[in-house]
Amino acid sequence: MTTAAHTTGAESEYFAQPYSLDAVGFYFTDLADYQAKAAKAVDRFGLPVEEFELQYIDGEFYRLFNAIVVTQASLAAWFDLLEQLDDDEERYLIACHLAEDGYAIDELAPRWDDFSIYHGTAAEYAEEMVADCYQLPDRIAYYLDYERLGRDMVLEGSITELERDLLLLGG
Repeated sequence: MTTAAHTTGAESEYFAQPYSLDAVGFYFTDLADYQAKAAKAVDRFGLPVEEFELQYIDGEFYRLFNAIVVTQASLAAWFDLLEQLDDDEERYLIACHLAEDGYAIDELAPRWDDFSIYHGTAAEYAEEMVADCYQLPDRIAYYLDYERLGRDMVLEGSITELERDLLLLGG
């Protein structure tokens, strides 16, 4: 657990809010930190606290954390996923998209290779795709409407616009 992603994930800050109103929550940065503090958590009567709501406080992975809805049961899988991300921004974007589409945390890593990220507009992707697939003379290529072709690719689901000038290909 000494990969760059785990180190980056450890730089994130989380909060464990007890469901018991008689207990005080705690901040943590990694699984070992959480386990140590959760084991010591007691309410004002000295009884152990067993259930916590986990909150993402600070860091770069908030979007994925919220999309997955990390709980106590999936916390170990969350930190494993951060390690597998290996500081790969494209994997992170793909994982966010899949999680927002309802994929479970253990289904994300096996699907990374099914997708790729394209930096540019749908029209630019359409123009590049036509150029790669066909040897059209310039006088004919000039008449193609790449804006409409790109829009149609988005509408039919061939590509997904994640944000401006960022496309998800595949699936």
